[in-house]
Amino acid sequence: MGRCLHPGDCLALRGQLGAGKTTLVQGIVAGAGGDQDVRSPTFLLHSIHPGRVTIHHLDLYRLPNGVDLASLGLDEHLEEGAAVVEWAERATPGWYTGEVELRLLDERRRQVRLRLPAELAREFGGG
Repeated sequence: MGRCLHPGDCLALRGQLGAGKTTLVQGIVAGAGGDQDVRSPTFLLHSIHPGRVTIHHLDLYRLPNGVDLASLGLDEHLEEGAAVVEWAERATPGWYTGEVELRLLDERRRQVRLRLPAELAREFGGG
């Protein structure tokens, strides 16, 4: 998925605690040519991973519902990179170009649902 991201792409990551959102971000960053030191930015809120395309990793878990991502400078970050946003449902709508939902089925199985724009889905192999 990270190989397919372009500046301006903003993926919403949805799923309960422990569903694997940060692990997914590790793969996205690696696919975009970034470093392997990806951790949940719950306390930092925002981490940056340079690569073929810079990935901005945001975690909104500690923010109140209705946060405007413009107040966090996301519009400026999207000019030069892509973003993946954990706990995306806490932000005002309209920011996301795609969505990944992770659901725990049991200890060993997860369900992954992708909602991607046609261009990204074609590159990713889903359409």
